[in-house]
Amino acid sequence: MFKATQSTGRQKLLAAGAIVVLAILSIQTYELVAGSGAASSIGIHSVNGSTNPAANSTITVSGSGLVNIQPDRAILTIGVTSQDSSAQTAAQQNAAIMSNVITALGAIGINSSSIQTTSYNIYPQTQYSNGPAVITGYQVTNEIQVTIQVPSASLGTLGAKVGQAIDAATAQGANQIYGIQFTASSAAINQATNQALALAVQDAAGRAKVVATALGVTVIGVVSVDASPSYPSPIVYTPNSAASLSTPVVPPQSLQITASVQAIYSIS
Repeated sequence: MFKATQSTGRQKLLAAGAIVVLAILSIQTYELVAGSGAASSIGIHSVNGSTNPAANSTITVSGSGLVNIQPDRAILTIGVTSQDSSAQTAAQQNAAIMSNVITALGAIGINSSSIQTTSYNIYPQTQYSNGPAVITGYQVTNEIQVTIQVPSASLGTLGAKVGQAIDAATAQGANQIYGIQFTASSAAINQATNQALALAVQDAAGRAKVVATALGVTVIGVVSVDASPSYPSPIVYTPNSAASLSTPVVPPQSLQITASVQAIYSIS
C-alpha cells in the first residue's frame, strides 16, 4: 500500500515538472513571435545607416533656357556649270567664268580668304541608242562657298551685301545659287550657349522648389545634372538661281540658341 502511494506521488511530480517546462517553452516561443511581428509592423528600414525613409528620396525635374543673338554673317554657295563636247574645253570655260565671279566678289569687298572651293566635278554625258552608251559631251560643275561679313552690325547692311554678292556672281555667269545660311561667330554662339545653360539650370532649380513645396518637403542638394545645349541651325534663305539685279535679301532678326537640363535633387 505504501509503495503504490509513493509511486503515485512520484508520477505527479514528473507531470508537474513537464507542465512547467512546456509553459516556459510556450512563453519563449510567444516572445519570439511577438518580437518578429512588432518589427515587421513598424516597417523601419535602415539605408546607409539612416532610419529616415525620406533621407534618400529625390525628385527629377527639367529646365530650359533660350537666348537670342543677332546674325553677323552669311554663308553663300555659288556654282558654275558648263558643258561642251570636249572635257578640256568645258573645264576651261568653267574656269574662266569662275575666275570672273571671284574677281567680281573681290570688287565688292569679299576677299579670297572668305572664298573656298567646296566641290568640283566633271561628268560625261552619254546617249543610248541601239548599242553601248556613247559619250556625247562633258559637264563641269564648280562650287565655291563665300562667307560674307560686314563691319557694321546692321542687319540691313548684311542683307544688302549678300544681295550684291548674288548680283555680282550671276552677272559674271554663275548659274547656281544655293541657300544662304545666316549664322554668327563661334565666340558669340559659345557665349550665348553658356547663357542658355545658366538659364536652364535656374529654371530647373525653380521647378524643383515648386514641386518640393507642393509635396511639403525641402530640397537639400543636387544629386546630378545632365545638360544638353542645342546649337542653332543656320537659317536658310533661298533666292532664285537666275537672280536679278539688286536682289533683295532680308536676314532674320535673331538666331535662337537653346539649352535644356535634367536635374535630380535630394529632398527631406
